Amino acid sequence: MGKLKDFLPVAALIGFCALIFAMRLHTYDEPLERDLTTYAVIAHEMLNGKHLYSELWDHKPPAIHVTYATAELIAGYGRNSIFLMNVVAAMATLIACYFAGGSDGRGPLGGLIAAGLWTLVSGDLAIQGNQPNTEVFLNAFLTSAFAIFACSKNSQLGFARAFLVGALFAVASFYKQIVVVQAGLISVAYIFCVTRDYRKKALAEIGIIAATGAAAWAALFGYFFAVGRSDAFIEAVFTYNRWYSARPPREVNELWNWPGLSPDALAVAFTIAALAFVGLVIGLWKEVRRGWALLLAFAIASYITVQLPGWFFPHYYQLWLPPLVIAAGWGIELLRRVLPARFSWSAYALASVCCVVLIVMEVPCYFIPAKGWSLQKYGKIFLEADRLAMRIDHMLPRDRSLFEWGNETGFYFTTRRDPPSGLIFAYPAQAGPLAQQLSSRLLDELKSKQPDVVIAAQLTMAMTPRHPVAIWIRENYRPFLETQSFLVMVRKGSELDRNPPIAAN
Repeated sequence: MGKLKDFLPVAALIGFCALIFAMRLHTYDEPLERDLTTYAVIAHEMLNGKHLYSELWDHKPPAIHVTYATAELIAGYGRNSIFLMNVVAAMATLIACYFAGGSDGRGPLGGLIAAGLWTLVSGDLAIQGNQPNTEVFLNAFLTSAFAIFACSKNSQLGFARAFLVGALFAVASFYKQIVVVQAGLISVAYIFCVTRDYRKKALAEIGIIAATGAAAWAALFGYFFAVGRSDAFIEAVFTYNRWYSARPPREVNELWNWPGLSPDALAVAFTIAALAFVGLVIGLWKEVRRGWALLLAFAIASYITVQLPGWFFPHYYQLWLPPLVIAAGWGIELLRRVLPARFSWSAYALASVCCVVLIVMEVPCYFIPAKGWSLQKYGKIFLEADRLAMRIDHMLPRDRSLFEWGNETGFYFTTRRDPPSGLIFAYPAQAGPLAQQLSSRLLDELKSKQPDVVIAAQLTMAMTPRHPVAIWIRENYRPFLETQSFLVMVRKGSELDRNPPIAAN
């Protein structure tokens, strides 16, 4: 009986992993949004020998590009690598949620509830959770770091674990620097939660976490300095991002708004938050366990991290899920313990009701085809771009090159054609502190490569009538094919201009 009891959580986790695999498989063929294809194309070009920031421009720190490049080495260039990252990151966070949920003597119940809720909601359509954007990887590293804090014995982290936590936070910051908020608030909560006689050692442990992060970033700066790309790295990741994240100050009452979230996403979040809130109140009042203070710090840090950039894309809110599901697991396990024995069943009933509500909300999404997910999340733009990319790929010989003046990098990903420039999307050349510099660089590379076909986004052309790249395109290319959002053009005087390919439907 004891062995069976030990095996049940393992079996449940295997089942949750299988369910995550099946849920992500449902949207395997979804037209990919621009962030994912940008990372994939840059990673592919990196593997072909080009250098990040100096030749391939993006304003994200390098971890996301290295992750995509690693996945391509394992699964190839295309959807297989996207799917691999998707399921691995989701399963890693699942395991972290399980250990955090069962930490501090709570046992398997809290862990399984946290893991089960994560399985149900981590791929939610409304928060774009079914594809591997940056937040998917952040959740894996941040939740693992929190789980180490929560699982530390006798409220003591220890130097070895402190180093591991520091490494996890450092890697997470290589995806987005803003996660320093999570590292800072959880560390502060840890210091205040330990006993007074242990506080000096706790400060030393936090010092190790901070030193590990500082050393990691020093090594990163040192690498780019050593290879002669430090200026390009600083301009892209810091200079541009300072401008990108600059927003007018928000009023205090606006801090409690939830821009970018649909009613469906709020319904999912509040269903889990109800369990989390009950557990938090009882935990802080009745138990005063250090874990609840740490979890509260984790939740507050997640809120700040979502709010600070000033942009409110739905996928940002994925950072809320780990603290919510862990708190829900802790809350149910706490209710089971504090209620009289004859009422302990109500804790299980409450968890069951929550799961049923989430299943009712999530299951209908999986009757929608993969293309329908893209339509509901982003509108028609990626469906149209994907169809046009396949159409162009069929009618354009493989030895012909293309360039897109816009931001839909999926044209390169879908057709598997190398971009003629390392600046593969138009935003930074349109506005920002590097616009003039990047525009000149892009124009020089286009003049040198002379792509056979240009795909001009109608919106981008309308917004940049006097941009030097737009002027060069109009002077040197002739319209060939037009859709609602894109204008396909061939180079004047080229063989394609003299013998245009058949514009197959």
